[in-house]
Amino acid sequence: MGAAMIDTLNIATMPIADKVQRHMMASYYALQLDALQAEAKRLGYFFAQADTAATMPPVLAERLAWATEYRRKCYLYPNCPESWERQTTDSMSDGYAQEHCRSMLAALAALGIRLQEGPQACALLAAEECRQREKASLPPEPSPLSEVEVSSFVDEFFTKLDAPKEGVPT
Repeated sequence: MGAAMIDTLNIATMPIADKVQRHMMASYYALQLDALQAEAKRLGYFFAQADTAATMPPVLAERLAWATEYRRKCYLYPNCPESWERQTTDSMSDGYAQEHCRSMLAALAALGIRLQEGPQACALLAAEECRQREKASLPPEPSPLSEVEVSSFVDEFFTKLDAPKEGVPT
């Protein structure tokens, strides 16, 4: 019994809370930085120790913000994959995602780490811009009928079906 008491530790202390909080925040941001890096790489960019950063075309800024915010939503709401896209779209439309991404890029810059343009960047960005334009010009998916519309359609159908036909003996 006495030995078990030696192993007991009060984890609700400031020094332990500080270390736990730093570890949790570090893993939270590591996931987002991974998404930032992967999306940058997909578009022909990379991060390096450098004095200046590559210019940030609007499509690049948007894709980096989208990728990091989407990863954040996946992490925060692991059991709700159906909501990730919608929540990310909301964060993009209110500007949160872009601001959050800018803040991460600024924190990296404070460490001397900046986005650099690879040789394929121009072609990959042009392709991404085309993809975005195509996506924007696609006709929207017809929304499925709501249950109310379906039931009123069914009611109407059967009402017409059951209505006595003129000139037909019943």
